[in-house]
Amino acid sequence: MDAKSLDELPNRVAEGTLSEADALNSIAETIYRFPVRFGLAAYDEDFQSEIIVLFLQKGAHLFKRFNSSHGLFHSFLYSFIQGLVLTEKRNKIKNLIEQNTVTEFMYEDDFEKPDKNLFAAEKTVHYAPTTHNTHIWKTLSKRCTRKEDVSTAKTALILALKSSYYIPLDAIDEVSAHCRLQSAELQRLIANLNSLLYTRIRRRNMIIKRRDNAYYFHRKYLLQMKYCNKETTDMEQLSKRYTRQTENWKNKNSDLQERRYRVCPTNKMIARLLGICERQVSYYITRAQKMVNGKCDKDDSA
Repeated sequence: MDAKSLDELPNRVAEGTLSEADALNSIAETIYRFPVRFGLAAYDEDFQSEIIVLFLQKGAHLFKRFNSSHGLFHSFLYSFIQGLVLTEKRNKIKNLIEQNTVTEFMYEDDFEKPDKNLFAAEKTVHYAPTTHNTHIWKTLSKRCTRKEDVSTAKTALILALKSSYYIPLDAIDEVSAHCRLQSAELQRLIANLNSLLYTRIRRRNMIIKRRDNAYYFHRKYLLQMKYCNKETTDMEQLSKRYTRQTENWKNKNSDLQERRYRVCPTNKMIARLLGICERQVSYYITRAQKMVNGKCDKDDSA
């Protein structure tokens, strides 16, 4: 599709002779076959494929945003593609910084590097001092006026710690307010727990990375099958690659649902952190399950 054909697309979409979806597919095919026209020649095929995927995701409002009084459509499209390039570069830099920051955090101070074997058993860890943490647990009884409130607060605290890796900041604030704690206190407890879960976090992140990588190639080969020159491309080989990566992507998604890849502190870890017995942790988890099922005695406490 040449520049003139591209310039005609907005009118064809407006007149109804061409759907937006078909127009976007035509543009995507043109980007795939002639990347030099859109300033993508300097980038490798992987990056070009990422830009095409982004274009198909974000191009829904392309024709509505175009104003013919400001110039030709192919010039507007070029600017739009370059905007996607800039966005993708920023995302890559941001992800790189985040990964480096997490790595530095995990290895700082006296934290021991894990074994290279991702599936090795968790190394023996050194628990944080529990004097202040024990104080937090005991003062819940003083901060909450009613017996029922004390049990509910302790239940909420145990559940928050049990989900330490997944709990969002706004939920931490809500639990802190409910337990009459400072948000910083609960954040410190959660950070202490998560520092003990490095091997599990790393193992899960590795599966996520492999899942994302498989999804990337799943989309890449799908685009190639859709837009490549079928006369000069080995479609059978391309189809095999697509099928393999699609299955790999689905398998990794299934793996992430398995118990072994969940990042969750043990009851023993929580008990040691708070300076209480493991039985109490189990008790409040069971109490929470009973509350969900409506079978809990509100005055129950331990």
